[in-house]
Amino acid sequence: MTAETALHLVGGVGLFLLGMTLMTDGLKTLAGDSLRRALARFTGGRVTSVISGAGVTAVIQSSSATIFATIGFVSAGLISFEQSIGIILGANLGTTSTSWIVTYLGFKFKIGIVSYPLIALGALLKLFASHRFSAAGIIMAGFGMIFAGIEMMQAAMASAAVFNLAGIGGATLPERIALLGLGVAMTLLLQSSSAAIAVTLAALGAGSITILQAAVLAIGQNIGTTVISSIGAIGAATQAKRTALAHVAFNLITGASVFLLLPWFVAASGCIARLIGRGEDIIALSAFHTLFNVAGVLAILPFTSPFARLIERMLPERGPALTRHLDASVLMVPQVALETVRRTLADIAAYVIGHLLSLFQGYGQMAAMPETLDTARSALDRTRFFLQDLRSFNNSPLLHERHANIIHALDHLYRLIGACRETNHLRGALANPELREIALHLADRMELLLGWLEGGSGSDPLGDLEQASFSIAGIRKEQRKEILRRTSLGEIDTEAAFGIIESMRWLDRIAFHIWRSVVHLENITRAHDRSEIAADPDGYGR
Repeated sequence: MTAETALHLVGGVGLFLLGMTLMTDGLKTLAGDSLRRALARFTGGRVTSVISGAGVTAVIQSSSATIFATIGFVSAGLISFEQSIGIILGANLGTTSTSWIVTYLGFKFKIGIVSYPLIALGALLKLFASHRFSAAGIIMAGFGMIFAGIEMMQAAMASAAVFNLAGIGGATLPERIALLGLGVAMTLLLQSSSAAIAVTLAALGAGSITILQAAVLAIGQNIGTTVISSIGAIGAATQAKRTALAHVAFNLITGASVFLLLPWFVAASGCIARLIGRGEDIIALSAFHTLFNVAGVLAILPFTSPFARLIERMLPERGPALTRHLDASVLMVPQVALETVRRTLADIAAYVIGHLLSLFQGYGQMAAMPETLDTARSALDRTRFFLQDLRSFNNSPLLHERHANIIHALDHLYRLIGACRETNHLRGALANPELREIALHLADRMELLLGWLEGGSGSDPLGDLEQASFSIAGIRKEQRKEILRRTSLGEIDTEAAFGIIESMRWLDRIAFHIWRSVVHLENITRAHDRSEIAADPDGYGR
């Protein structure tokens, strides 16, 4: 192989990888939040989870993006770990669409001849068009680069025996194991199973390898993707590790089974190729790629529940309970990262309100437990540091609005924790008959809110919280004047008067910060109603 041929091959692979990256990024930008909603909405039963994972992966042409989004959904509590297994199975199935696209558009229809005009048009749209058309330009340029890369790889393969595997024909078990290892190495080297299968198709189309060799390489490439996801899960949260382990287990079980039954799967793929085409090897390889993933899905799907329980026993939950879902991997999908943070803050809010409720119900006799409040404060600090790494919103006003609501909620929860340490004001409120009634009424509202936050039980308590907050604020303003008047007349001791006023202010602060923190968390899920927070995000100038 000459240096020129090697450069053409390397350049072709590079163009393919760059095209895949651009096309995936463009599709995610163009689709915006709709893919996230679709993946979560259509993930119910086992079959729908598989269809959802396969569909989204086929659209964005990246099983890694789907799996990382799935990790985020599990972390955010949008779906269960068991449901995520169905999506993983579907993502493996969906990624086989790449081989069909490459086979028919790259080899059968020779779309490479229009790839350069596509790249030029895509670049123009990216540079001069508006947001959505700019994303469409990225997709178009990426699409063109993919097939320009395939054309370069084909030319390189045809001009020389670049991919000569005559020494490992695959007739014996050691040779097949060597081919399997080569397939894994190709995926690791290229960091993309799609690029690896494209190179294999190019070599098969050029006659450099046989269908049997290509099939074993494809099995290895499928297994190779699990190494990438496993590396990404190192140091990650438990949910991410479980998802990565499920991905590894599925691909290893599928790969080992198909490897043992290789002659039958290759024969079946040849039959499919003859049915849908002229029996070309490139069609047979695409059929093989899909067939063994379908077989794996059908084998694992009926046993999803025991499979999930096995993975959970192998990787039990560890780490702080309040922040266990804050996994760096979800930062790749800002929508999911924001939802993960929202769920985390909701858990912290429930934790703090539960502690505060116990103080109210203990009539102020029990002291605020520093370790409890320190745990909540540490969880807020961890959440704040997690948010620092969340940067790119693709100029999305919706995501900026959600981020702003999260920052507001974070601020109110910090203030609420600070107020919880001042239990002397609670004791002062409970010692006063009028304030005691207000405090116990607020405790009733907190109890309803806690049930709603922890399990979604009961009706939405936000209206009652708002009313309670404004009522306490009104009473504080009125009673303050009256208390100060009576103090000036000598009816109330000065020290006692200021104690009552501080207790009233404390109740006002508690009610206000609980109400506003929960409102901001709820506003994130009600993003369509932007007018709620536009004018005065912290509540009527208070």
